[in-house]
Amino acid sequence: MLPTKVPGDPYPYDKLAESRPFDVSLPTGVYVYVQDGQGTVWIAEDGVHRHPKVLGKAQPAAAAGELVVDDGVVVEVDNVSGTFQFGPETIPQVIEALRRQGGTVAADAARPFRWEN
Repeated sequence: MLPTKVPGDPYPYDKLAESRPFDVSLPTGVYVYVQDGQGTVWIAEDGVHRHPKVLGKAQPAAAAGELVVDDGVVVEVDNVSGTFQFGPETIPQVIEALRRQGGTVAADAARPFRWEN
């Protein structure tokens, strides 16, 4: 079990119908992701205020951000999520999980973002 925190927006949104665990069948595109406490990375298409809806019901998360897939390879992973605001230290655990879930992640995919408090 990974350490988690609750979303900054505590409204219990319904889970997005398209939300699903990351897998290698993702087409090229930009996605939001949320990692649950068990380590699974869930994804949905990128959009405005989507992070709290990936798991839904104001569930806590271990990491959140955006990722870019290009021809089956994850080429970018960041920690940009205004809802969760995790630090860049979560990116390695997300990359490890993406690989466990069958993904190929480019060696230079990490794009850390530092939040100003």
